[in-house]
This record gives sequence, C-alpha cells and structure tokens, in this order.
Amino acid sequence: MPIPSARTSESGLWTRRGIAVAKILSAAALWSTIGLASVFSGNYVVLSLFRSATAAAISLPLFRSTSRAAITSGLLLGVLFTVYPLAASLAGLGPAAYLLYTAPLWTTALSAVFGERPSAYDYISVGLVLAAVGLMVEASQRGSINPLGLIAGLASGVVYGSYIAVARRYSRVGGELHTSLGAMPYTLAVAAPAAIVYIAVFGPGDLTRPALFGAYLGVFCTIIPYRLFSSGVREIGAVEASVIATLEPVLAAVWGYVFLGQAPTHTILLSYALITLAALLTALKSRRQ
Repeated sequence: MPIPSARTSESGLWTRRGIAVAKILSAAALWSTIGLASVFSGNYVVLSLFRSATAAAISLPLFRSTSRAAITSGLLLGVLFTVYPLAASLAGLGPAAYLLYTAPLWTTALSAVFGERPSAYDYISVGLVLAAVGLMVEASQRGSINPLGLIAGLASGVVYGSYIAVARRYSRVGGELHTSLGAMPYTLAVAAPAAIVYIAVFGPGDLTRPALFGAYLGVFCTIIPYRLFSSGVREIGAVEASVIATLEPVLAAVWGYVFLGQAPTHTILLSYALITLAALLTALKSRRQ
C-alpha cells in the first residue's frame, strides 16, 4: 500500500475545506429567502410557529435529543425564528439580512469563552463588519431604516452569533446533530408562546399564507441549511463560517430589489462593500492556511 505523501494530505485538507465552504454558501443562499417568505406570509409571528412546527415534525423521526446542546441551540433558534422576520418586515430584506451578520461580533466573544482563539484575520473581519454596522445606524438616524427594524436586526445578530458559537463548541465533540436536528423541537418553546400571545391580541387572521410559507421555511430554510451549516462549520472556525455566509444579505438585497422594489441606498451599498472586503479577507486566511 503506497504511503500518502504530504502533498496528498494537503490536497485532502483543501478538499474537506472546500466542501465545508460549499455547504455554508448553500445554506446562506437558502437563508437569503427567509425575508421574502416573511413578507409574503403576511404574518411573521404566526409564520414562525408554522416554521418551527414543520421543522420539529421532520426532525423528530430522524433524531431526538434531550441534551443541553439541543435545548440551548433550540431556544436560541426559536428566538431567531421569531425576531428575524420582524426585522425583515420592518427594515427591509437587505438591511435585515445584513444586520443579522453582526453575528461575528458576538461569535468572536463567545468562541473565546469556549476556548477558541480568533486570529488576526478574524478580528479585522469583525472590524469591517462593525464599521458597516455604524453606517446602518447612521442610515436609521436619517430615517432610511425603521428604528425598530434596526433593533430587531441587531438582536437577531446577537442570537445568531450565539448559536454559531454554541454549534461550533458542540460540533467539535461530535454534537452537530444535537445542534441541528435535535434542536428543532425546542424552537417551539419560543415560537408557540409568541404566536399564542399575538393571536390573543390581534386575532388569528388568515392562516393559509403563514402556514404555506412556514412549511417552506421549515424545510428549505431550516432543516436543510442548518444541517449543511452545522456540518460545514466543523471543518472551519466559527467566525470564519459566519463571515463566509455573508452571501446571504447580498442575495437578500437582490430579492428585495427584484420582488419588492427595495433599492439599496448608497449607505447600504457601502455596507455591502465592507462585507465583500471581509469575505475576501476570509478567503486570504483560507489560502494562507
């Protein structure tokens, strides 16, 4: 049997990393349609309930977990499922998706707590994202973005960053199923009470569209992409994964412009330029490794 050479091992490493990056990009492309589905549903709160219920119904026969990893991840995702559609509906598809990607700020902090040391590249990427956030805050002060939508978007970033850090921590010890499929039933612990309160205050309204778009989100924006993401993030750092996935806000802005006529302002375009720089920096980091 031939002995694998260093070149062969290096090629295998690049192949694994390439597959991991492809998984994360695919997940980001699917996630980019969440905002559009939220707007079309007509009821983003009830939509979240149907999304969680669909994801739970699919995941339970495949994998069940009562672990801390599953419960923690499920609660975080439940909050994300509820808050992010609010941001998309109020701030617009592009801005909401971009604000979601303040996640590297929180992922870096939490990953450090979990023992992962971010590199200088990670810190620079986070700095670029932070600068873009400042531009979005300025746009909000000028009235270009709904302030409540801005707050909801930033909150979704905090929750998403927390989930990424948790998923990264448990994936390193073989817990990726617990943070993906195993987490889905626990999202109902957040989505169900929120929907019940909303219906009690405002009435049920038309449930057909929230049910249809919720089912779509449950399959194509939850089960499939979260499985892809949790599998891919095991091969790369948590901060790097969150920066690579910034394809999502770019595509979300495209869907907003094409389907809803939401043209980005110069401030938003500049924010996207900063995101692109962060993504290029991540690619440079991967090449050096």
